Amino acid sequence: MNDKHRILSTVGIYHAFNDGSVAVIPLLFPIFRVLFNLSYTQIGVITGGGLLIMLIAQMLIGRVSDQNDFRILLSIGILLLSGSLLLLTQAQGFLTLLLFIFIVRFSSSFFHPIGIGWISRVFKKDRLDWAMGIQSALGDLGAFIAILTTLYIAEIKGWDFPFYLWTITGIGVLFLGLFLTQNIHKEYITVTNTNNKKQTLNEAVFEAWEMLKRVKLLIPAFIISGAAWGITISYLPLLLDERTTLSLSAIGIIISIWMGMGVIVCFSYGRIQSYLGRRNTLIFAYLIMGIMGFALSIFTNIVIILFIMVLLGISTFVTFPAMFSFVSEKTHESMEGKTFGYILTIQLGGGTVLLFLSGVFSDIWGIWIPFTILGFLCFFVAFVLIGNRKKDVVLK
Repeated sequence: MNDKHRILSTVGIYHAFNDGSVAVIPLLFPIFRVLFNLSYTQIGVITGGGLLIMLIAQMLIGRVSDQNDFRILLSIGILLLSGSLLLLTQAQGFLTLLLFIFIVRFSSSFFHPIGIGWISRVFKKDRLDWAMGIQSALGDLGAFIAILTTLYIAEIKGWDFPFYLWTITGIGVLFLGLFLTQNIHKEYITVTNTNNKKQTLNEAVFEAWEMLKRVKLLIPAFIISGAAWGITISYLPLLLDERTTLSLSAIGIIISIWMGMGVIVCFSYGRIQSYLGRRNTLIFAYLIMGIMGFALSIFTNIVIILFIMVLLGISTFVTFPAMFSFVSEKTHESMEGKTFGYILTIQLGGGTVLLFLSGVFSDIWGIWIPFTILGFLCFFVAFVLIGNRKKDVVLK
Protein backbone atom coordinates (compact mmCIF):
# COMPACT_ATOMS: atom_id res chain seq x y z
CA MET A 1 0.00 0.00 0.00
CA ASN A 2 1.50 3.35 -1.03
CA ASP A 3 1.62 6.42 1.22
CA LYS A 4 -1.47 8.04 -0.28
CA HIS A 5 -3.61 4.96 0.22
CA ARG A 6 -2.34 4.52 3.78
CA ILE A 7 -3.33 8.12 4.52
CA LEU A 8 -6.76 7.60 2.95
CA SER A 9 -7.24 4.39 4.97
CA THR A 10 -6.24 6.11 8.21
CA VAL A 11 -8.44 9.15 7.63
CA GLY A 12 -11.27 6.81 6.66
CA ILE A 13 -11.15 4.69 9.83
CA TYR A 14 -10.74 7.80 11.99
CA HIS A 15 -13.76 9.29 10.21
CA ALA A 16 -15.75 6.10 10.85
CA PHE A 17 -14.96 6.20 14.57
CA ASN A 18 -15.52 9.97 14.86
CA ASP A 19 -18.92 10.03 13.17
CA GLY A 20 -20.03 6.71 14.63
CA SER A 21 -19.29 7.63 18.23
CA VAL A 22 -20.90 11.08 17.89
CA ALA A 23 -24.03 9.53 16.31
CA VAL A 24 -24.60 7.44 19.43
CA ILE A 25 -25.60 10.49 21.48
CA PRO A 26 -28.70 11.76 19.61
CA LEU A 27 -29.92 8.19 19.16
CA LEU A 28 -30.20 7.96 22.94
CA PHE A 29 -32.24 11.16 23.28
CA PRO A 30 -35.54 9.23 23.63
CA ILE A 31 -33.97 7.45 26.63
CA PHE A 32 -32.34 10.61 28.01
CA ARG A 33 -35.65 12.47 27.67
CA VAL A 34 -37.37 10.03 30.02
CA LEU A 35 -34.40 9.28 32.27
CA PHE A 36 -33.46 12.93 32.91
CA ASN A 37 -36.94 14.46 32.30
CA LEU A 38 -35.76 16.60 29.38
CA SER A 39 -37.92 18.97 27.36
CA TYR A 40 -37.47 19.42 23.61
CA THR A 41 -36.03 22.86 24.34
CA GLN A 42 -33.36 21.30 26.60
CA ILE A 43 -32.55 18.83 23.83
CA GLY A 44 -32.22 21.81 21.51
CA VAL A 45 -29.82 23.43 23.98
CA ILE A 46 -27.73 20.24 24.14
CA THR A 47 -27.55 19.79 20.36
CA GLY A 48 -27.21 23.45 19.47
CA GLY A 49 -24.75 24.16 22.27
CA GLY A 50 -22.64 21.17 21.29
CA LEU A 51 -22.46 22.45 17.73
CA LEU A 52 -21.49 25.89 19.02
CA ILE A 53 -18.55 24.31 20.83
CA MET A 54 -17.55 22.56 17.61
CA LEU A 55 -17.98 25.81 15.67
CA ILE A 56 -15.36 27.61 17.74
CA ALA A 57 -13.05 24.62 18.14
CA GLN A 58 -12.97 23.66 14.46
CA MET A 59 -12.06 27.18 13.41
CA LEU A 60 -9.14 27.32 15.86
CA ILE A 61 -7.98 23.75 15.17
CA GLY A 62 -8.15 24.34 11.43
CA ARG A 63 -5.86 27.37 11.76
CA VAL A 64 -3.36 25.47 13.91
CA SER A 65 -3.29 22.35 11.73
CA ASP A 66 -1.59 23.94 8.72
CA GLN A 67 1.60 24.46 10.73
CA ASN A 68 1.67 21.10 12.52
CA ASP A 69 1.86 17.35 12.04
CA PHE A 70 -1.54 16.21 10.69
CA ARG A 71 -0.97 12.64 11.88
CA ILE A 72 -0.33 13.64 15.48
CA LEU A 73 -3.18 16.17 15.66
CA LEU A 74 -5.70 13.67 14.30
CA SER A 75 -4.50 11.03 16.76
CA ILE A 76 -4.83 13.46 19.68
CA GLY A 77 -8.42 14.08 18.62
CA ILE A 78 -9.20 10.35 18.58
CA LEU A 79 -7.63 9.91 22.03
CA LEU A 80 -9.61 12.81 23.52
CA LEU A 81 -12.83 11.57 21.94
CA SER A 82 -12.35 8.08 23.38
CA GLY A 83 -11.81 9.51 26.87
CA SER A 84 -14.79 11.87 26.67
CA LEU A 85 -17.11 9.01 25.67
CA LEU A 86 -16.06 7.18 28.82
CA LEU A 87 -16.74 10.33 30.84
CA LEU A 88 -20.26 10.56 29.39
CA THR A 89 -21.26 7.35 31.15
CA GLN A 90 -21.18 9.29 34.43
CA ALA A 91 -23.99 11.72 33.47
CA GLN A 92 -26.54 12.12 36.28
CA GLY A 93 -28.91 14.81 34.96
CA PHE A 94 -29.36 17.64 32.47
CA LEU A 95 -26.38 19.72 33.59
CA THR A 96 -23.84 16.88 33.69
CA LEU A 97 -25.20 15.51 30.40
CA LEU A 98 -24.83 18.97 28.86
CA LEU A 99 -21.25 19.37 30.14
CA PHE A 100 -20.06 15.93 29.06
CA ILE A 101 -21.62 16.22 25.60
CA PHE A 102 -19.87 19.57 25.19
CA ILE A 103 -16.57 17.82 25.96
CA VAL A 104 -17.37 15.11 23.40
CA ARG A 105 -18.16 17.78 20.81
CA PHE A 106 -14.86 19.57 21.47
CA SER A 107 -12.96 16.31 21.09
CA SER A 108 -14.74 15.48 17.82
CA SER A 109 -13.77 18.90 16.42
CA PHE A 110 -10.30 17.70 15.48
CA PHE A 111 -11.29 15.35 12.70
CA HIS A 112 -13.09 17.31 10.00
CA PRO A 113 -10.82 20.32 9.39
CA ILE A 114 -7.67 18.19 9.69
CA GLY A 115 -8.86 14.94 8.11
CA ILE A 116 -10.68 16.45 5.14
CA GLY A 117 -7.91 19.00 4.69
CA TRP A 118 -5.34 16.17 4.66
CA ILE A 119 -7.24 14.27 1.96
CA SER A 120 -7.69 17.47 -0.03
CA ARG A 121 -3.97 18.18 0.16
CA VAL A 122 -2.83 14.67 -0.77
CA PHE A 123 -5.33 13.97 -3.58
CA LYS A 124 -5.80 17.48 -5.00
CA LYS A 125 -4.29 16.50 -8.36
CA ASP A 126 -5.03 12.78 -8.29
CA ARG A 127 -8.59 11.32 -8.13
CA LEU A 128 -9.91 14.01 -5.78
CA ASP A 129 -13.63 13.17 -6.14
CA TRP A 130 -12.92 9.47 -5.63
CA ALA A 131 -10.90 10.09 -2.45
CA MET A 132 -13.49 12.50 -1.04
CA GLY A 133 -16.20 9.94 -1.72
CA ILE A 134 -14.27 7.14 -0.01
CA GLN A 135 -13.49 9.08 3.17
CA SER A 136 -17.09 10.35 3.35
CA ALA A 137 -18.42 6.83 2.84
CA LEU A 138 -16.28 5.42 5.66
CA GLY A 139 -17.51 8.16 8.00
CA ASP A 140 -21.08 7.26 7.05
CA LEU A 141 -20.27 3.57 7.60
CA GLY A 142 -19.24 4.30 11.19
CA ALA A 143 -22.46 6.21 11.79
CA PHE A 144 -24.43 3.39 10.11
CA ILE A 145 -22.97 0.86 12.55
CA ALA A 146 -23.81 3.15 15.48
CA ILE A 147 -27.37 3.72 14.32
CA LEU A 148 -27.97 0.03 13.62
CA THR A 149 -26.69 -1.17 16.99
CA THR A 150 -26.99 1.56 19.63
CA LEU A 151 -30.66 1.38 20.58
CA TYR A 152 -30.67 -2.42 20.47
CA ILE A 153 -27.65 -2.60 22.79
CA ALA A 154 -29.08 0.12 25.05
CA GLU A 155 -32.35 -1.80 25.48
CA ILE A 156 -30.47 -4.95 26.48
CA LYS A 157 -27.43 -3.66 28.40
CA GLY A 158 -28.37 -0.12 29.43
CA TRP A 159 -27.85 3.32 27.90
CA ASP A 160 -24.21 3.61 29.01
CA PHE A 161 -22.99 0.33 27.49
CA PRO A 162 -22.65 1.67 23.90
CA PHE A 163 -20.27 4.34 25.18
CA TYR A 164 -18.01 1.70 26.76
CA LEU A 165 -17.92 -0.19 23.45
CA TRP A 166 -17.06 2.92 21.44
CA THR A 167 -14.36 3.90 23.93
CA ILE A 168 -12.64 0.53 23.42
CA THR A 169 -13.11 0.87 19.66
CA GLY A 170 -11.50 4.30 19.73
CA ILE A 171 -8.35 3.01 21.40
CA GLY A 172 -8.09 0.23 18.82
CA VAL A 173 -8.62 2.65 15.94
CA LEU A 174 -5.96 4.98 17.35
CA PHE A 175 -3.28 2.27 17.38
CA LEU A 176 -4.30 1.06 13.91
CA GLY A 177 -4.05 4.57 12.49
CA LEU A 178 -0.65 5.19 14.04
CA PHE A 179 0.57 1.86 12.65
CA LEU A 180 -0.70 2.60 9.13
CA THR A 181 0.90 6.04 9.01
CA GLN A 182 4.28 5.18 10.50
CA ASN A 183 7.14 6.06 8.18
CA ILE A 184 4.89 8.12 5.88
CA HIS A 185 6.99 10.47 3.77
CA LYS A 186 7.38 13.85 5.45
CA GLU A 187 5.89 15.76 2.49
CA TYR A 188 2.51 14.14 3.30
CA ILE A 189 2.66 14.87 7.04
CA THR A 190 3.38 18.59 7.19
CA VAL A 191 3.35 21.59 4.88
CA THR A 192 6.76 23.17 4.60
CA ASN A 193 5.78 26.35 2.73
CA THR A 194 3.17 27.77 5.12
CA ASN A 195 3.38 31.40 6.18
CA ASN A 196 4.13 31.29 9.90
CA LYS A 197 3.82 35.04 10.35
CA LYS A 198 1.62 35.82 13.32
CA GLN A 199 -1.64 37.48 12.31
CA THR A 200 -3.58 40.18 14.07
CA LEU A 201 -7.28 39.61 14.68
CA ASN A 202 -8.19 42.00 11.86
CA GLU A 203 -5.86 40.19 9.46
CA ALA A 204 -7.33 36.82 10.40
CA VAL A 205 -10.89 38.09 9.94
CA PHE A 206 -10.01 39.61 6.56
CA GLU A 207 -8.35 36.38 5.44
CA ALA A 208 -11.41 34.36 6.46
CA TRP A 209 -13.69 36.80 4.65
CA GLU A 210 -11.68 36.52 1.44
CA MET A 211 -11.74 32.71 1.63
CA LEU A 212 -15.50 32.61 2.19
CA LYS A 213 -16.14 35.04 -0.68
CA ARG A 214 -14.65 32.46 -3.04
CA VAL A 215 -17.25 29.88 -1.99
CA LYS A 216 -20.19 32.18 -1.24
CA LEU A 217 -22.63 30.27 -3.47
CA LEU A 218 -21.88 27.10 -1.52
CA ILE A 219 -22.26 28.58 1.96
CA PRO A 220 -26.07 28.04 2.14
CA ALA A 221 -25.54 24.49 0.87
CA PHE A 222 -22.95 23.71 3.55
CA ILE A 223 -25.27 25.06 6.25
CA ILE A 224 -28.33 23.13 5.10
CA SER A 225 -26.48 19.84 4.56
CA GLY A 226 -25.06 20.10 8.07
CA ALA A 227 -28.49 20.95 9.45
CA ALA A 228 -30.06 18.04 7.53
CA TRP A 229 -27.65 15.63 9.23
CA GLY A 230 -28.26 17.19 12.65
CA ILE A 231 -32.04 17.40 12.36
CA THR A 232 -32.38 13.84 11.09
CA ILE A 233 -30.07 12.22 13.63
CA SER A 234 -31.39 14.32 16.55
CA TYR A 235 -35.12 14.66 15.93
CA LEU A 236 -36.11 11.69 13.77
CA PRO A 237 -35.75 9.19 16.67
CA LEU A 238 -37.97 11.49 18.74
CA LEU A 239 -40.51 11.86 15.92
CA LEU A 240 -40.76 8.12 15.37
CA ASP A 241 -40.93 7.46 19.11
CA GLU A 242 -43.81 9.93 19.52
CA ARG A 243 -45.83 9.33 16.34
CA THR A 244 -45.45 5.57 15.83
CA THR A 245 -45.64 2.43 17.96
CA LEU A 246 -42.19 1.24 16.90
CA SER A 247 -39.75 -0.09 19.49
CA LEU A 248 -36.46 1.71 19.98
CA SER A 249 -34.62 -1.10 18.19
CA ALA A 250 -36.95 -0.79 15.19
CA ILE A 251 -36.41 2.97 15.14
CA GLY A 252 -32.67 2.36 15.06
CA ILE A 253 -33.04 0.03 12.09
CA ILE A 254 -35.16 2.56 10.16
CA ILE A 255 -32.65 5.36 10.72
CA SER A 256 -29.81 3.00 9.78
CA ILE A 257 -31.39 2.70 6.32
CA TRP A 258 -30.92 6.46 5.92
CA MET A 259 -27.29 6.17 6.90
CA GLY A 260 -26.74 2.97 4.91
CA MET A 261 -27.84 4.74 1.73
CA GLY A 262 -25.30 7.42 2.59
CA VAL A 263 -22.54 4.81 2.66
CA ILE A 264 -23.56 3.43 -0.73
CA VAL A 265 -23.97 6.80 -2.45
CA CYS A 266 -20.64 8.14 -1.16
CA PHE A 267 -18.77 5.03 -2.35
CA SER A 268 -20.47 5.62 -5.73
CA TYR A 269 -19.99 9.39 -5.76
CA GLY A 270 -17.09 9.35 -8.23
CA ARG A 271 -19.29 7.68 -10.87
CA ILE A 272 -22.30 9.86 -10.07
CA GLN A 273 -20.21 13.00 -10.43
CA SER A 274 -18.72 11.88 -13.73
CA TYR A 275 -22.24 11.36 -15.11
CA LEU A 276 -24.20 14.31 -13.68
CA GLY A 277 -21.46 16.77 -12.77
CA ARG A 278 -21.06 18.28 -9.31
CA ARG A 279 -23.51 21.16 -9.77
CA ASN A 280 -26.37 19.02 -11.11
CA THR A 281 -25.70 16.46 -8.40
CA LEU A 282 -26.20 19.17 -5.78
CA ILE A 283 -29.34 20.60 -7.41
CA PHE A 284 -31.07 17.21 -7.66
CA ALA A 285 -29.97 16.35 -4.11
CA TYR A 286 -31.48 19.46 -2.52
CA LEU A 287 -34.74 19.15 -4.43
CA ILE A 288 -35.15 15.54 -3.29
CA MET A 289 -34.07 16.40 0.25
CA GLY A 290 -36.69 19.15 0.41
CA ILE A 291 -39.50 16.86 -0.73
CA MET A 292 -38.47 14.21 1.79
CA GLY A 293 -38.38 16.78 4.59
CA PHE A 294 -41.99 17.74 3.93
CA ALA A 295 -42.95 14.06 3.61
CA LEU A 296 -41.53 13.22 7.06
CA SER A 297 -43.63 15.96 8.63
CA ILE A 298 -46.80 14.48 7.09
CA PHE A 299 -46.62 10.68 6.82
CA THR A 300 -46.52 8.12 9.61
CA ASN A 301 -47.03 4.97 7.52
CA ILE A 302 -43.98 2.76 8.04
CA VAL A 303 -43.69 1.69 4.40
CA ILE A 304 -43.70 5.32 3.26
CA ILE A 305 -41.16 6.24 5.93
CA LEU A 306 -38.83 3.48 4.71
CA PHE A 307 -39.07 4.88 1.18
CA ILE A 308 -38.36 8.37 2.51
CA MET A 309 -35.28 7.09 4.35
CA VAL A 310 -33.81 5.71 1.13
CA LEU A 311 -34.22 8.96 -0.84
CA LEU A 312 -33.26 11.19 2.10
CA GLY A 313 -30.08 9.17 2.67
CA ILE A 314 -29.04 9.37 -0.99
CA SER A 315 -29.78 13.08 -1.30
CA THR A 316 -28.24 14.18 2.01
CA PHE A 317 -24.92 12.38 1.88
CA VAL A 318 -24.04 12.88 -1.78
CA THR A 319 -23.79 16.63 -1.11
CA PHE A 320 -20.77 16.39 1.20
CA PRO A 321 -18.08 14.97 -1.16
CA ALA A 322 -19.39 17.20 -3.95
CA MET A 323 -19.00 20.39 -1.91
CA PHE A 324 -15.65 19.35 -0.42
CA SER A 325 -14.28 18.63 -3.90
CA PHE A 326 -15.44 22.02 -5.19
CA VAL A 327 -13.64 23.78 -2.35
CA SER A 328 -10.50 21.64 -2.56
CA GLU A 329 -9.87 22.54 -6.19
CA LYS A 330 -9.73 26.24 -5.33
CA THR A 331 -7.70 25.96 -2.12
CA HIS A 332 -3.92 26.23 -1.89
CA GLU A 333 -2.34 23.24 -0.15
CA SER A 334 -0.79 25.46 2.51
CA MET A 335 -4.24 26.65 3.66
CA GLU A 336 -6.32 23.47 3.62
CA GLY A 337 -6.88 23.35 7.38
CA LYS A 338 -7.79 27.03 7.62
CA THR A 339 -10.16 26.91 4.68
CA PHE A 340 -12.06 23.83 5.77
CA GLY A 341 -12.02 25.10 9.36
CA TYR A 342 -13.71 28.34 8.29
CA ILE A 343 -16.23 26.57 6.07
CA LEU A 344 -17.13 24.02 8.72
CA THR A 345 -17.49 26.87 11.21
CA ILE A 346 -20.07 28.54 8.98
CA GLN A 347 -21.77 25.18 8.46
CA LEU A 348 -21.97 24.50 12.18
CA GLY A 349 -23.00 28.06 12.97
CA GLY A 350 -26.09 27.75 10.81
CA GLY A 351 -26.73 24.23 12.05
CA THR A 352 -26.47 25.36 15.67
CA VAL A 353 -29.20 27.96 15.21
CA LEU A 354 -31.46 25.61 13.27
CA LEU A 355 -31.12 22.74 15.76
CA PHE A 356 -31.83 25.00 18.72
CA LEU A 357 -34.86 26.56 17.01
CA SER A 358 -36.06 23.10 16.02
CA GLY A 359 -36.17 22.13 19.70
CA VAL A 360 -38.00 25.30 20.72
CA PHE A 361 -40.53 25.08 17.87
CA SER A 362 -41.09 21.37 18.57
CA ASP A 363 -42.25 22.25 22.08
CA ILE A 364 -44.63 24.85 20.61
CA TRP A 365 -46.04 23.15 17.49
CA GLY A 366 -44.87 19.54 17.55
CA ILE A 367 -41.95 17.29 16.72
CA TRP A 368 -42.78 17.41 12.97
CA ILE A 369 -41.74 21.05 12.63
CA PRO A 370 -37.93 20.51 12.17
CA PHE A 371 -38.59 18.53 8.99
CA THR A 372 -40.90 21.19 7.55
CA ILE A 373 -38.16 23.74 8.17
CA LEU A 374 -35.67 21.44 6.46
CA GLY A 375 -37.96 21.11 3.43
CA PHE A 376 -38.25 24.87 2.91
CA LEU A 377 -34.51 25.44 3.34
CA CYS A 378 -33.52 22.68 0.90
CA PHE A 379 -35.78 24.15 -1.79
CA PHE A 380 -34.18 27.55 -1.15
CA VAL A 381 -30.67 26.15 -1.71
CA ALA A 382 -31.75 24.30 -4.86
CA PHE A 383 -33.25 27.49 -6.32
CA VAL A 384 -30.09 29.47 -5.45
CA LEU A 385 -27.97 26.95 -7.37
CA ILE A 386 -30.41 26.88 -10.29
CA GLY A 387 -30.60 30.68 -10.42
CA ASN A 388 -26.80 30.92 -10.51
CA ARG A 389 -26.23 27.97 -12.85
CA LYS A 390 -24.22 30.09 -15.29
CA LYS A 391 -21.79 31.21 -12.57
CA ASP A 392 -18.77 29.36 -11.25
CA VAL A 393 -19.94 27.76 -7.98
CA VAL A 394 -16.51 28.37 -6.47
CA LEU A 395 -15.26 31.73 -7.62
CA LYS A 396 -11.66 32.04 -8.81
